[in-house]
Amino acid sequence: MSRKKKRGQESNPCYWQTDEYNALCYQVNVDMLLAIAMNRFRWEGLPSTCDPRYLEMQLHRAGIATICHSEETPDVWQTLMAAPQGVWNDYGIPTEWRARGYNETDYKVTPATGELVYYSQTRLNPWGAIVQYATKLTHIQRTSDVNLMHQQHPWIMLMPQEKRLELVNLYKQISGYEPVILGDSNNRSLLELNEGNCFTLDLRVPFLGKELTEQYQNVLNQYLLFMGVPHIMFEKSERMITEEATAGNSTTNILLKNCLDSRRWACKQLRELAPSVFGDLQVYLNDDWESYNYNYLNNRELLDENNAAAEGGVENGSE
Repeated sequence: MSRKKKRGQESNPCYWQTDEYNALCYQVNVDMLLAIAMNRFRWEGLPSTCDPRYLEMQLHRAGIATICHSEETPDVWQTLMAAPQGVWNDYGIPTEWRARGYNETDYKVTPATGELVYYSQTRLNPWGAIVQYATKLTHIQRTSDVNLMHQQHPWIMLMPQEKRLELVNLYKQISGYEPVILGDSNNRSLLELNEGNCFTLDLRVPFLGKELTEQYQNVLNQYLLFMGVPHIMFEKSERMITEEATAGNSTTNILLKNCLDSRRWACKQLRELAPSVFGDLQVYLNDDWESYNYNYLNNRELLDENNAAAEGGVENGSE
């Protein structure tokens, strides 16, 4: 008979020691890395029946997806999972594949009814890298938690075996930042152990906060490099010259273009396949131009109003 999960255990001061919390930290890191990866590109010109989010999710999970329609509904284009089948051409591209969705959608696709989209020019998916880096980040994060805990309670306490439960409860109370005052005049063995004083052993664990933070950032930088996201790989005391900045970004740009070119190749094939549907289809590096434009226009309008008010004040002699 399985034990039921206790509700509200997240508020337990020792919840961070559980396997559930370890899994939670890992899930948070996976979500962060996947969000970084999926938001690098912006699809423009897809039909309303296509879902670019689902398309990118399949590319990151499986490394391949399809934009297609079934023979029964030629006007309904979809972005679905792709399962290559049949004969492959001389360049390793399938000549037939299955398009599959979550609601049991499953139909045959050929180059006449759809196009394959690959994650990158290497046609591999990045899911293994996302899991790998998320695992590394979680290890560093949990190590930092344990190291910080030792700064709070850097002691080993000795008590007779029959007092073990009391010691566990005492430790939990300390973890909850509650003051603890404990006395037991009947425990002669403990009193004699250290001439009447409570016996503790200071572990003197060094605080590694700075080192662990740097290691976390180093691993995150490695992931950003792998994904082609611009970042600063290392700190430099003086300002970098233009040649150094360009050389540092060259690898990042190549890795990013590795993924961008495979998507643009699919766009080119779709524009040729159905120009009336995909005539404006393009993929761009993602950026929030809407916010840039809004902020610029509104700041410009506010600046013009202030200038007009200032000029009016001078003319009216209210200077």
